[in-house]
Amino acid sequence: MQKSCLPVVILFCVVGIGVLAYFLGKRNGTRTVDHVALNAAFVQEVAELSSLEVQGTASIKTTNIANDGSLSDELKKMFTEQTLNISVPYIAKYGVDLAAQQLTIEEKNKQVYIVLPTPQLLSYELRLDRADAMTRKGLLVSPGEAAYSTVEKKLYTGTRKQMETYTMYIEQAKEKIRKVLELYYVPMQFKVDVVFKDEIKSKVNTPLN
Repeated sequence: MQKSCLPVVILFCVVGIGVLAYFLGKRNGTRTVDHVALNAAFVQEVAELSSLEVQGTASIKTTNIANDGSLSDELKKMFTEQTLNISVPYIAKYGVDLAAQQLTIEEKNKQVYIVLPTPQLLSYELRLDRADAMTRKGLLVSPGEAAYSTVEKKLYTGTRKQMETYTMYIEQAKEKIRKVLELYYVPMQFKVDVVFKDEIKSKVNTPLN
C-alpha cells in the first residue's frame, strides 16, 4: 500500500470503529461506548498513525573563495578553488513517540480529555539519489569523493538539527492528530480535548476539573 493511501485508510478505520461503537452503545447501553472512548491502545495507534510527512529541499554551499576582488583571490580561483553547492530533496516525519511515554485519557460527562507527548521529528531522510551538485575546481585541485561526502554529512547534521526544532511542522503535526482523534469520537457524541505535554503549563486546570 502506498503512503499516499495510508491517511485515507486511517480515516475509514476511525469512522468505522466510531460508528460501530455508537450502535453497540445504543444496543448494549453506555458501558460499551465508554469502553471504546477510553480504549488507550486504539487511541495510541490512531495518534501514532496520524504522523505528518513533509518534503522539501536542503541546500549547502562550501567554498574557499572570498570574492573580494583581490589578486590573491583571483589566483585562488584559477588554481586552488574548491567550491561545492549541493541541493538534496528530503522527507521528514513528525509525530508522537509513545514507546517510552504513555498517554492519559480521562472521561467525564461525555467529554474526553487526552494528554499526548509533544510531537517530535521521528525520521529525516535525504534523497541522495536525487541530489543536484555544482562544483568548481582550480587547475591544481583534483576531484575528491571525500570532500563531497564530508559536505553531505555536514548538510544532513545541520538540517536535521534545524528540523528538530521547526515549530511550524510541530504545530501542523499537533493539528493533524487533533483532527483525526476528534473524528474518532464524533460518532459516539463525545467532545474531545487533545492536549500535548508542552501545553500543560499554560493550563492551570484540566477541562474535567
